[in-house]
Parts: sequence; structure tokens; C-alpha cells
Amino acid sequence: MNTLVINALRPEFNSYQDDEIQNNAVKLWNRICRGYSPRYQHIKTILTDNLVEYFNQHLTADHLSINRLVFPVSDDKLKTFLSHYDVIEQRRSGCSDYLSGHNSPESDYEEAIRQLYDGEEQPTEVKILFGIQGMGNGHLTRSRLLAKSLADRGAKVQYLVSGRQKNKLNDMEVFGNYLHRNGFTFISENGRLNFFQTLIRFMHDNLGFIRDVWKLNVKDYDLIISDFEPVTAWAGYLANKAVIGFGHQYSFDYDVPILQRFSISRLAVKLFAPATETIGLHWVSFNNQPVLPPIIDTTMQPCPDKNHLVVYLPFENQDNVAHLLNKFSGYRFKVYGPRAPEVVGNAEFFQMSVKGFKESLQSSRGVICNCGFTLIAECMHIGLPILTKPLKGQIEQLFNAYTLENRHLAEVFYCLTYENLKQFIETARRKEANPYPNVADAFADWVVSGRKETVAELSEKLWQSQRAIADIQQAT
Repeated sequence: MNTLVINALRPEFNSYQDDEIQNNAVKLWNRICRGYSPRYQHIKTILTDNLVEYFNQHLTADHLSINRLVFPVSDDKLKTFLSHYDVIEQRRSGCSDYLSGHNSPESDYEEAIRQLYDGEEQPTEVKILFGIQGMGNGHLTRSRLLAKSLADRGAKVQYLVSGRQKNKLNDMEVFGNYLHRNGFTFISENGRLNFFQTLIRFMHDNLGFIRDVWKLNVKDYDLIISDFEPVTAWAGYLANKAVIGFGHQYSFDYDVPILQRFSISRLAVKLFAPATETIGLHWVSFNNQPVLPPIIDTTMQPCPDKNHLVVYLPFENQDNVAHLLNKFSGYRFKVYGPRAPEVVGNAEFFQMSVKGFKESLQSSRGVICNCGFTLIAECMHIGLPILTKPLKGQIEQLFNAYTLENRHLAEVFYCLTYENLKQFIETARRKEANPYPNVADAFADWVVSGRKETVAELSEKLWQSQRAIADIQQAT
């Protein structure tokens, strides 16, 4: 179904000058969003196709800033589709009065609807293509959790990882026989995004990326899930497949605190891994926006404090990090990143591993890190104080720093100096935890059950669960 046009039009609903057209468009969109039941998926598909035609006929250049294709469709035909959809929705909700004109048994009526639209019920098993962004460890961390949850529910999933060389990936067993593509990556030097080198790499890899997208077979999959992974996202998007984009970057599609509503960098983020449906993740809820809590390992608990601090600054010069930490005599640091394992004064360097990093984190008394998403969420979950430095020029990390500062969720610094670290290192103490619910299991349930709930309903349920967990913890 052609969801591309729908999603292109959706952000512009509020800009229409014609209130009647705007209201009709919103109502029709909401009807489509409610059609999550696999039992009526064929009807939803037809409705969506006709909705696209309706938009393109009525929302022409008179109402939009740019021209769109116009498809012929009669209002009578559209009303017929919508009336049958209303009948099904009302019957499902038990409103028998609405169906007074339909006396046949429900099963017969549903069969008549299926024959009318020549549709078939979807199989219960959904084939999923799951793309994972390999640039940051946070994407892999939450995708491992989701992979386990999906496997526990019998989901049939093919994973694809891009953004990092395959020989530099570790702890990948949960993804089985996963696919690997080069994708795109950002290049940083000394704590700053190198735009020039990143652009050169992008231009160099561009033809390979196009080839990967073109050759990726998506026709055999019912659903594509992209954790901000561009190859699967673009392949599915161009093939008119349902693409669910989930991750922290997609929260910027909603009304959450960001530095600016429009910028070239933000536009690049939106184009990096497009999706027909986006599900954002964030540390806290914002004005009932349909974003979910973070996907983290909820079994993590604070262990006995071993009086060390965890340092995760992989984008910084590691020699500079070691030299700076050695100025703080009497303190111990466990440093994770690209440097080979060794001990340099009071700083012990480790390469990233799931088990080792988790153990160090749970027994630490504070964390110094770049301004990514998942690690900070894990710190909040177990009550660790955070000192964080955004990667200069990286729009997501700058947005994160803005939120953390304004919400007083962490201390933020912008330059790696002794003065900026001193107070935090000397005073860091564990604080009250902010435990999160098991979002991985909830998301997996939502996917394998046919996505019957809206994202807004799923979001509200999870944030209510988070508040209940916090209340129980405070009470004890």
C-alpha cells in the first residue's frame, strides 16, 4: 500500500487553510490508524489506497505549497469503503444498534465483506526484516533485548546490521545468521564530528549504499523494523513496505524539547532512515506525546559500590583521556572504548563487552560519558549520577544535552578539561533510581499481535507502568 504519500502529508495537516479539509483529513487518518487488526488488514489496505487518492484529489496546489499527483476517485466510492469500515468497527465495539440494517450473523457478514473486497486473512506468522544501526553501542544494546523478546514469542526475524565493520562487532549471537552491509557512519576526531571527512566517506560509500538498497530483497517480508538503520529503511520505504522506525532519533518527530525545529542537520536525521511509522524513545514523557520509555535491561540493579567511576568517551582522544584522569590521584576509573586493554595509572582501559560493561556499571558510583541515549537511560534506571559531554556537531547529542540540562537530569560539559571534571569526580554519589518498565517485551508483544494498539495507547500504558514502579520503590 502506498503509505509514502500519507506520511508525506501527515505533518502538513495543521498547515491547511481549509478547516473542513483539515478535519476530514485528520478523521480519515485516525480511522486508518485504528485499523491494526490483522483480521481486517486487507480492508485497511484498500482504505489506505483510496485515502491516498482522496488526499491527492482534494489537497492540491490550492492547499499545499507544492504540487502533488492527482488520482481520480469518486467520493461515493470512498464513502462506500468507509461505511463498511465503520460497520466493522462498530460491530467490534458491540454497538448492535448501528447494525440494525444488517441481520445476517457476524461470521456471514464478515465473509461477505471479505468477498466484496476479494481479500484474505493475513497469516498469524509475520516475517520481519530488522535493521540495526551499528555506529553506536546503544542501538545494538536495545536491539539485543528486542531480539530476545521477539524470539521468545516465536517471531520469524532476519536481522541486518550496518554502520560498522563486521570484524568490529561483538556479542552478536542473539541475531543468528545476520546480514551485514556497510551503510553509513560518522567520523569524529577529538570529540568533534568531522563534517568534511564524513562527507567524503558519504560520497565514497554512496554508490555502494544505493547498490545495497537496490539489491536488498524486501518483498518476502511483511514488516520492516529499523533501529535507525538506513539500508532496510530505504529499501522498504521505496518498495512501499510498512517500515517501523524506532529509536531515540524518531522522538524528534514529536513535540519534545530540541534546540531548533528546523535545521539542515535535523533534516539529515529525518532523511537518514525514513519510515512509514515512527516510534520515538525518550527518558521522560512530554505532554502526552506518543513516545515510549527507553529499551534497557530492566534486570540491572545497583551492586555494592566498588568506588570506581565508569568512563565512556569513545569519540575523544584516548591518550588525552588517560592523561586527564591520571591527574585525579586516589580515584579509580574503568574506561571503555576503542583503546586496547591496559592499565594507565589509575585508569584501567577495556574494550566494549556486554557482560563486562554491565558489571562495571552496576558497581560504580558515577558515569562520565558522551551524550548518547541508552547508557544515560541505564544510569537513570539504577540511580547513577551522570556527567556528559555531547559530541560537537552531532545534532542528536546536542539535543540530548539540551534536554538533560533543562530537566536537571545530568551535568553537562562541553570541553574535556580538569576543571570541568573535578567537582563531579570528587562529589559523585549514587542517587534515587528511576526504574523503567520492560519496554522490549511490550514492544515485541505489540509487533507479534498485529499492532492492535495505537502507538499513543502503547506509550500511555508504558508510562503508567513506569510511574507505578516508581511509586512502589518510593513506598519501600
